[in-house]
Amino acid sequence: MARDSRHSAHPVCRAVAKSRKKARSACGSQLWQMSDDEVSTALLEATRLRAQVEALELKLAAEADRRAVGDKVGATDTASWWGHETKQDRPAAKRRMRLAESLDRHTPTAAALAEGAISTDHAKVITECVDRLPDDLDDPSIPERAEKHLLTEALDLDPRTLAILAKHVLTVVAPEIGEERDARALEREEREARANAWLTMAPDGKGSYRGKFSIPTMQGAMLKKVLLAFTAPKHQAATKDGDAEQDQVERRPSPERMGDAFCELIERLPAHKLPTLGGLNASIIVLLDFTGLKSDIGRAVLETGEPISASLARRMACEAGLIPAVLGSRSELLDLGRTARLFNGAQRLGLVVTQRVCTALGCDWPAHLCHAHHDDSWFTSGETDMKNARLLCPRHHARIHDPRFETTIHPDNQVTFHMRT
Repeated sequence: MARDSRHSAHPVCRAVAKSRKKARSACGSQLWQMSDDEVSTALLEATRLRAQVEALELKLAAEADRRAVGDKVGATDTASWWGHETKQDRPAAKRRMRLAESLDRHTPTAAALAEGAISTDHAKVITECVDRLPDDLDDPSIPERAEKHLLTEALDLDPRTLAILAKHVLTVVAPEIGEERDARALEREEREARANAWLTMAPDGKGSYRGKFSIPTMQGAMLKKVLLAFTAPKHQAATKDGDAEQDQVERRPSPERMGDAFCELIERLPAHKLPTLGGLNASIIVLLDFTGLKSDIGRAVLETGEPISASLARRMACEAGLIPAVLGSRSELLDLGRTARLFNGAQRLGLVVTQRVCTALGCDWPAHLCHAHHDDSWFTSGETDMKNARLLCPRHHARIHDPRFETTIHPDNQVTFHMRT
């Protein structure tokens, strides 16, 4: 008991106990009795308090590492001991220990964190940037000036923006040498990013492919901008029917919007401009049972053996340059389609001039972004000519091939869809 009293008398221990008591008091209070100003003020104070507590935690972690407290129980290192005792994820504990060791060398950043002026994410950006500075700098004051500059910027920037600024901190604090060094470092980073780019993907057996990738900043920004063009509210609204779905367009989770956009981007890749062996849509062969193809419940099989619905195969065959291999009842090859069935450039231009927008009633999707669809299916001897063609946006092109919907073509050439009963 005396030992506990002696430890609790230490100023650090008293500060921790006081913060804990204050936090418990706030959590136990009736928050509904607080005004809006009181809630917002308390939230900001709690955020600063968290930074101060984390600063103390990291300072104690660095001291514990200096004393090798984990050795007493045979731990591999202090971070492993810390992670085990506090049930932290081990890699996370090691990352925090590295930050603690770095803050021990960067007093100004540690002080700013202790005051609650910056977050641990800011501190990580600053310490990593200063630690990455070259060792052969002629002016030994450059690291100190760089740290001071980043601390000043951290007061107004979020960690992500600060990390971008940190990439060229030498140019700011030492322009006489910084521009050249930062340029060389950026070029090296780009080369390494391109050399280390990777992508993995595999079918999950549930109708989807799953994967992940790492690509350089430039290509990543290009891909993101293309996908954002597909997910823009105006773009999305053009493919939605009715006011009820309009709200869904705006509120749909971003990852889902980006997933839809990625699918549409792949479908729109110009097959004639892609390498022959990597032609994606142009090289995909779809095996179709002729009897099933004529019904609403038919299905098709990709050359890899993976099944897709016949309605999806029909839709994609209108535009994407699939090669349909139509099979008879005994799996004999009845017809191997040719991409010549696609509408050519002159026909597409004619459709753009004459139809202007998607021909689905109420849709204003521009013609140059629409798919060219055969009214009489190419699979049932429909001809690829202007009389048999109409423009449909991606959404309505999918719907016209969906067996759940009935299609009505009106005298003005507009199309309406009705759910089958």
